[in-house]
Amino acid sequence: MSTDFIRQFRSQPQHRWYSPLLVVVLTAVFYGVGLIIQFGGFLVWALIVIDGGNGDFDSLAETMVDFNTLNGIVNGLITVILMWPAAELATRIVYRRWFWSMISVGRGPSYSGAVGRGLRWGLLGRYMLLGLPVWGIAAVVLIVFSPGAMGDLTSGVQWDGRVAAMLVAVFLLVPFQAAAEEVIFRGLAMNVIGSWLKHPAWAVLIPVPFFVFGHLYDLPGLIDVGIFAVIVGVLTLYTNGLEVGMAFHIVNNIFALGLGVLSGADMNATSGPAIETVISISVPIVFAVLVVLDTRRRQRTEESREERGNRKANQQTNSDLPTTTRVCTVGRAHDHREPRA
Repeated sequence: MSTDFIRQFRSQPQHRWYSPLLVVVLTAVFYGVGLIIQFGGFLVWALIVIDGGNGDFDSLAETMVDFNTLNGIVNGLITVILMWPAAELATRIVYRRWFWSMISVGRGPSYSGAVGRGLRWGLLGRYMLLGLPVWGIAAVVLIVFSPGAMGDLTSGVQWDGRVAAMLVAVFLLVPFQAAAEEVIFRGLAMNVIGSWLKHPAWAVLIPVPFFVFGHLYDLPGLIDVGIFAVIVGVLTLYTNGLEVGMAFHIVNNIFALGLGVLSGADMNATSGPAIETVISISVPIVFAVLVVLDTRRRQRTEESREERGNRKANQQTNSDLPTTTRVCTVGRAHDHREPRA
C-alpha cells in the first residue's frame, strides 16, 4: 500500500515543518468567515420573510437546524460544503497550489515520482456504480426486516411540494457535502499527519475521532461512523485518491437522506434500531471488498496489456535485426577473404 497520497504536502518545494499547521489554521479561519457570511445571508432572508408577514424570527431560526424541513437540510448541507473552499484557499496560500490537484496521485513522466493528478472522474463514476447496488440491496433488507425504520415508505409515499423540494436539495447538495467531508477528513487531515508521521496507520486513525464526533449519534451510531472512517481511509491509501471515499459517501448520504425524506422518518434522530446499525456497518465492508477485487482485476488487465505491447514491440525489433545482421556478415565475409597462398 503506497504512502504517496499522504506525503503530498511534504513533497512540495515550499514545505516547512510548520506548513501543514498553517494550512489547518487558515482553513479554520476561512471556514469561520464562510459561516459568518452564511449566517448573514440567513438574517437577510429571515428579515425579508418576516417583513412579508410569513412568519416570525424564532420559528424561522428553528427550521434552520431542523433536518425535517427544507431550510434545515439546505442550511445543514451548506454548512459542511463550506469546508471545501476553505481548504482550497488555505492550501493555495501555503503551498501555491489548489488542493483540487492533490485529490489523487499517480506516477509522473518516466516514473520520476508521484504527482498530484486531481479528480479522476472515471474512477469516481466507477466507484459510485459499485456502491449503488450495495446500498440498494441494503435498503431492501432494511425495508423487509425493519419496516418501521422506513416510516411510510412501505405503505406509500405522500408526495407534495415539500417532499419534492427536499429531494431536489438532497440530490443537488449531497455530492458536494460528501466530497467536502472527504477533502477535509481524508484529504487534508491525512496529508497533514502524513507530513509529520511516516507510518500510514497514523494518517488513517488520527482523523477518525474528529470525524466521529462531528456526527450527533448514540454510541452504536458513533461506532458505525468510526468503522466507516477507518475503511474509507484505508481505501484512500489503497487507491491513491479520494474518489473511492467521495463515491461511497455520496451514495451513502443520498440513500440515507433520500429514503428519510420519502419515508417521513425523523431526520433529526440520533439513534435507531439495531438492524439499522448492523446494516450500516456491513455496507462499507462489502463495498471495500468489491473495490479491492475490482482494483486487482483492473491491475491484471493493465499488466496483460503492457505485456502484450512489450511482446509486440520486441517482435517488431527482432524482425528487423536479422536482415541487418545478414548484410553486415556477408559484407564482412566478402571484404575479408584470405589471400591465396
